[in-house]
Amino acid sequence: MARRTCIFFISLLLSGGNAALSQDTVTFPLHIRAGFDISGPVMKLIDKDLISYGVTGSADINSSVALTAGFRYSSFNSSEVIYDFSSRGLSFTAGADYNFIKANVSQGKYSAGIGLRYGLSFYREEASMIRYTNEWGAGEAVVPPGRHTGHYLEITPGVRTEIFPGVTIGWNLYMRLLISAGAGKDLKPVWMPGYGAGTSGMRTGAEYYVSLSIPYRKIKVYIKPKIQESDEDEDEEGGQPAGTGSSSGTMGFPGRL
Repeated sequence: MARRTCIFFISLLLSGGNAALSQDTVTFPLHIRAGFDISGPVMKLIDKDLISYGVTGSADINSSVALTAGFRYSSFNSSEVIYDFSSRGLSFTAGADYNFIKANVSQGKYSAGIGLRYGLSFYREEASMIRYTNEWGAGEAVVPPGRHTGHYLEITPGVRTEIFPGVTIGWNLYMRLLISAGAGKDLKPVWMPGYGAGTSGMRTGAEYYVSLSIPYRKIKVYIKPKIQESDEDEDEEGGQPAGTGSSSGTMGFPGRL
C-alpha cells in the first residue's frame, strides 16, 4: 500500500505541471479532518511492552497550509535484568502542515508535504527495581512514582490521498527532537509517552492514519496561467514589421545623385 501510494504521488507531481494551465483560478474545497493512527495497534502485536493509541485533527486555512493538533495515550512496561520500569500518560501536539502540491492538482484530495509540531508529554513513571554494581559492591534501588512534563519538537514529512469521498489514508515519517524530559538532568525516562526512549535526543519512526474528511468552505485560488506567444509577437521579435524598412530617400521620395 505504501509503495502504491508513493508511485501515485510521483506520477501526480510529474503530470501536475500540465493540468489546467489554461485557467487562472480554481475552486478549492477547504476540509476539516479527523484521523486514527492504525500503526499503534499494529505495533502492539510486535512489541508487547508498548500500548499506543493516537488521534489527530486538522483544518485547512488555505490551499497549502493546514493547522493540526493531536493527542496520544501510551503505556509502557519493561522488565529487564537490571531494572523494572513502567510509564504511562498523555501527549499533545500542535502545529501546521504545508502541502507542496499545487491547488489545481491537489483539489483538496491529495497532499505531499511536511509538518512542524510542538509536543507536550504528561506522564507518570516509576522503577520498582534498579540493580547496580560499583566499587563498593552490588545493590538495588527504587525510583518512586513521579509525575513529569516533557517537551519535544516533531518534524513530519508525509503524504495523503483520498480513497473514497470523505475517507483519506496517508502516512507520516517523523523525527522528534527532545527538548526536556522533565525528570531532571541525570534521570532520563526509559520511555516518555508521545516521544519514545527518553535516553535519546532524537527519535525517528512512522505513523499511518485513516481519516474522515468534511469540506466546510470553498475558496478561489489564483494560479499562474501558461502564456503563449502569438504569431504577431514572434514576427516582431524575429524581424522588423512590414513598412518600417529604411529607404534611400526622404519622406517617401526617391533620392537623386
